[in-house]
This record gives sequence, C-alpha cells and structure tokens, in this order.
Amino acid sequence: MIKKASSQTSPPECRTPDRQIESSLHFTNKISGEDYYPLEATAFKGNAKARKTVCGLAFLFHEDKNTHQIRLSLPNPYVANGLSIRFKISGWQSLKYMAIGYDSSEGYKHIKLANTAINQWVDFSFGYGDLAFGIQNDWQHVVDSTVCEVKIFFKGHPLPEGSELKVEEVICWRERTTPPPWSSGPDQIDPNQKSKISRLPAVFIEKLYAYFEQCFTHSEQQVQAYLAHGDCPLSGDVSLAWPAEKKLPDRLQDTGTYRFSWHALHPAAMLMVYARNHEDIAAVFSAREFIGNWLEHSYFTHDADKKYAWYDHGTAERMLAFILMWDMGAQYNFDRRFMSRLRSAMFRHAQLLASEAFYASHQLTRYHNHAWFQDTALLAAALAMPELPCAQNWACRAQVRLEDQLDNLIIRDNGYAIFIENSIGYHQGVQRLITFAGELALLNGGHSSIPDIAHELMQFSELLKYPDNRTPAQGDTFRKANPTSAPGALTPYSNNSVEILPKAGYAVIKSNHQTHAYMLCLFATSLCQTHKHEDNLSFTLYMDGIEWLIDPSFNSHEYKKPLETFLRSAWAHNNVAIRGAHYSIEPNLAQLTGAVENSIFHMHSSHSAYHGYVVSRSIEGTLDVLDFRITDTVTGDGTTEAFTLFHCGDGVIVTPIEQGVQLSHPHSRCSLDILSSNRFTVISGWHESADLNAMAGLGFMQAQATTVVAFRIPLPGCSTFQISASSNTPTP
Repeated sequence: MIKKASSQTSPPECRTPDRQIESSLHFTNKISGEDYYPLEATAFKGNAKARKTVCGLAFLFHEDKNTHQIRLSLPNPYVANGLSIRFKISGWQSLKYMAIGYDSSEGYKHIKLANTAINQWVDFSFGYGDLAFGIQNDWQHVVDSTVCEVKIFFKGHPLPEGSELKVEEVICWRERTTPPPWSSGPDQIDPNQKSKISRLPAVFIEKLYAYFEQCFTHSEQQVQAYLAHGDCPLSGDVSLAWPAEKKLPDRLQDTGTYRFSWHALHPAAMLMVYARNHEDIAAVFSAREFIGNWLEHSYFTHDADKKYAWYDHGTAERMLAFILMWDMGAQYNFDRRFMSRLRSAMFRHAQLLASEAFYASHQLTRYHNHAWFQDTALLAAALAMPELPCAQNWACRAQVRLEDQLDNLIIRDNGYAIFIENSIGYHQGVQRLITFAGELALLNGGHSSIPDIAHELMQFSELLKYPDNRTPAQGDTFRKANPTSAPGALTPYSNNSVEILPKAGYAVIKSNHQTHAYMLCLFATSLCQTHKHEDNLSFTLYMDGIEWLIDPSFNSHEYKKPLETFLRSAWAHNNVAIRGAHYSIEPNLAQLTGAVENSIFHMHSSHSAYHGYVVSRSIEGTLDVLDFRITDTVTGDGTTEAFTLFHCGDGVIVTPIEQGVQLSHPHSRCSLDILSSNRFTVISGWHESADLNAMAGLGFMQAQATTVVAFRIPLPGCSTFQISASSNTPTP
C-alpha cells in the first residue's frame, strides 16, 4: 500500500505534490495569510455572471456565442511557469474544449482540456515543462514569464438555461526548472552510491507479466522470429520485416495500429516476457536496447509521429513496459545513466497520465476504454514509485477516475457486468484490464468495487462463449473461423439456459438438439456508439462445432475503406437491411425483452435506427430442439427494397429447397433449414459495387469469402422465417 506523503514534502494545502515550488500566489476563500488573496468577483472580467459560493465563486455563461471567457487580474505582475485551479463545470449544449492559462503580452500560454469531467470537482495543474504542455504546444520552449492575468476560455455553446463554472482556488506558481531530485529514483540514484537498486515487490511484478502474457498470446513465436531473423513483433500477432540497415521496420507506416503498437513498446514487453520465462539474456538486452532507442529518438528527441508517440492508450501501455524494464534493470544491475534516464521518463509519463488535459485526449468523449488504460497504468506507476511524494495522489486519482469510468461504461444486469462498447472482443480485452486493475487496487489497499466488477465481466464472457470457446464476432471483434477438419466430440450442455439482459441488449439461449449443443445470440446493444456496427437485432447461431449464421467481424480500423465499410454495415449482418435508408448508430435506438415459460422462449426486439422506419423482430421457439420462428416487421415508406439477411459461416454449403434453403457443412453431422414464402437470392464473395456481399473478417486485415441468403421482404409488412435442425446422428 502506498503511504501518504509527510507534511514536510506535501502540506495539506499543496495541490502540486509532484513539483518543487519556489513561490506561489493563492486565490482562495479558505485560507488567508501571506501570498493568499480572497476570490472576489471584482477581480474577474468576462462574459459570465458571477456569484459567491460557500468556498469560492460561480460563473454562469448564457450568451448565444460559441466562445466564452473569464479573466482573473493579478494584484501585481508575477513571474510564473505554472498554474493550478480547482474547478467544476456543469453540462454544456456543446463543448469542444476549455482552456486554462496565462494571458500576457507574449500571448495566451495555455493548455486545452477536451474531455474534462462534468459536475465533478477537478484539481488541475500544468507547468511549462510538462509533457502535456509540450504535446499541445508543439514542444515550444517557453521560459518563465511575467503574467498579469489568468484566463479560462470555453469554446462551445452553453445550455439555454446557462452553463456554470465554479472555482474554489487558483494558484499561480513558479517551480524549479531542474527536475525534482526524487524524480530520478530511490536515493536520487546518486552516481557515487555503490548499493544496488532494490527490485519492485515480486507480487506486483508477477501481475504485470501475467497481464502482458494474456495480451500477447503468440509472443513466444514472435520473439523467436525477432531474435533469429530480426522481424519486429507487434500486437495482433503481427511481425514486420526489419532490415538491419533501417531505423524502422518495413510497413510500419501502413496503418495506425502498427504505429500505436510500436510506440506502446509492445515489442519490448514481449521480449521481457520471453526473457523472464526462458531466462534468456539475449532477450533482456534486446528489450533494453529497444527501450533505450525509443527514449533517445522519441522522448529526449521529439518524434515526428507525434500522434502515436503520444497516443493516450499507447502512452499507458508504454508506462507498464517502463516499469518492467525498471525491475529488470534492478535485477541485472544496469548502469546508472540508463536507469536515471528511464526513471525520468517514468516520472514524466505518470505526470502526463495524471493530467486532466491528457485524459482520453484522442477520443471524442471522456468515457472511453482508452481512459481505463491510463488509470490502470497510473495506478501501476504509483505502486512502482511509492517513495515519491505524489504517489498517493496518483493512486487516489487513478482509482477514483477508473471507478467513475466503470459507473458510466459498465452495465450490471442480472449478475453480469457488460462493457457497453458493443464488442465482445473489446469486452474481453477490458475484462483482462479490469482484472489487472482490480489486482492493483487490492495491492494498494482499501475498498474498491473494481475487483467485483472484474468478476462479473468474466461471468459475461463465459456466457457469450460457444462450447468450443469461440465467441460471436460482435462489433469490432476478431473472428475465429470454423474448423477445417471434423471437430472432436463436444459435450452437450448439462442444463438449458435462457439469459435475457434487457438493460445491456443481449439474449443468449443455450440448449441441445438431441446430443448437439446449440447457442443462439440476439443483439440489441444500443448504449453508445463506440465500436458499434449497424447490427441492431442481428443474431448468430452455433451448433455441433459449427457457427452456421455469423457476425462477420471487422477487418481493421480504417473504416472508410470499402471492405471495412461493408463489414460494419447492416448489409453484413443477420438483420433487416433497407436499401438507401440512412442508418444511425446513436445510442438508445434499440430495445429487447423476453422470457421463457415451460421450455418455450420468446424474445421481442425493435429499433428505429433507420430514418423513417421502425424494425421489429420476434423470435419464438422451444428449448427441447433447435426449432424457432423469426418474425420481422417493418413500418415506414414502401418505395425502396428491404431484405432479411442470413450470413453463413465459412464452409457452410447453401442448397436451395422448396420455400427456402438448406445449410450443411462437411464437418457437421447436422443440417439447418431456413424456410420462408419470400423470394430469395444466394450470393457468395465480394462484389464491390453491390450492396449484397458475403465476406467475413478474421484476424487483423484478414478476410474471406462466405455466402449470404437474402430474402426480399415487403415494405411496409411482416415476414416469417422458420429455422430448424435435423441430425444424421441416431437419437440415443
């Protein structure tokens, strides 16, 4: 557990325990004394109405303008290089950013907060030497300057009734320009000190290694390829050729995902995992070289790829790699210069992760899984550097922010915790992260809801698993293909189960057709836009080791490319597709209800994502056998075409029969019939100029041709489809 800093290093009134402050001016109504001034409305100018509060001032912005500001005039000119403010803002109709800084003859020296908290008190500080300030100001070298005004600026439109800013404290300060001595490590890493640096607690380091091993399941082979041939290992089971004479691997610029993984130091993390598991000294020094080169070319020198060198998620992952390298350096007694440079980077990275200006800084919203990575890495940094006077502050901030994230991005429904970002793949990813964060929270001590939520996240992951441990590829999720040889004997379910989760938008039915386990999933997930596909009311069907009706997965995050666009569209899912109609992925456009009575299940769902249309889907069937009826109803304009689509899994053979199709697979003992009175078309493969296509994603930037059955449905109107299974295996 991190101990609280002593009052000598971090007095109770100090909001900057990560700095050595030489002088300061305080504007607050809580404390009076030398260099303290009361917060008075007369000291402020701007376009807001001011009123006194118990602890400070409140400013109400209500003008119909898109820029707003208040300015605090200092009693005398002051030489400053940093600023702190305690504030709270209410909701805005739209808010691009708020900016905080000093206005002087040299211009507005400030920092922007794009995703600051709403209706929460925020303690925010920045200095001219901070990474956050450098990133936003193109690494301009800003010297201490004489300032006369503090300026708080908003770019956005307040609510009709007005939007409020409350301020409790403003601190203008000057910190030493030399780094704090404790930022270089224990005992200041004195070059004359002969004793070794102590390793970090083993239980803590074990958690980090276990986390990375779960993230990089194929790293063993990737690291071997690096050590033997020089191929650079990246996340997603990717290895890029890296000729010895080149500074960077080939194809690194092909996609942002490669650049993210490179700057996140994933190659170094994989090397360290391998080094530990195999006691391989070559991997140790390869990891050290990788991190040393990154520090030289991207930290102590400004990298031209600023976006990915300082990407919010990647910076967090890099922090974890730094911590492992620090412990490895202590284990192998690395030279003090390397360790001092590493420790400096660790301190500045933690300071950056703690900054409100960097929080989810590359996202459109504050509440995003990238912020979870930042909080987890900040908590890990606090545990790795507990002797720092700011460690307690970091740990508290990380845990409070992460719990707030979970309150907003996790739905707890019927004993399950579900990540609302519309992707089981990302759910499993954040499950690993929150499990790790929960373990760190326990190491830090005190009560936290994070471990309980981690357990419920795992429960949902188990619910959405097929019997062979695959999952539907919902949303931005990689898909595992059907087996290319006959699967081994699969144990049927011991009990039937029906889980209807109306708050989260999932329905999962697990039962058996004779001795063959089957699983039906219906998706009406509509709680946020992140990773959302046009898949309202889509479903998947698994039986006897085969995924018969699939979610097509995704190919990459280059969403504007033709295949990527298709895989995210309604035309790629087992749902109703309406030609030419605009589809919205805005939240709260889909609903789901259902129940089971006497082995008969029924589910009803609807959505209004299509402009001008309402689509509803009912599914009724029995748990005793695979036999259910789908009823699709569409209301709205009837001047265009609409289809109910059934996308078949790889290897599934489609054979037209009377009033429908029969599906079979060479490695299954079963077949499926889809019957309807509606006319249908069977399409295979990719036809770029057409809406109807049949493709499925697999791994990153991997795809394959499949087959889709498209039933023409009336607009407006109602259509029914009967899906039933038959088996070639004698009933026991």
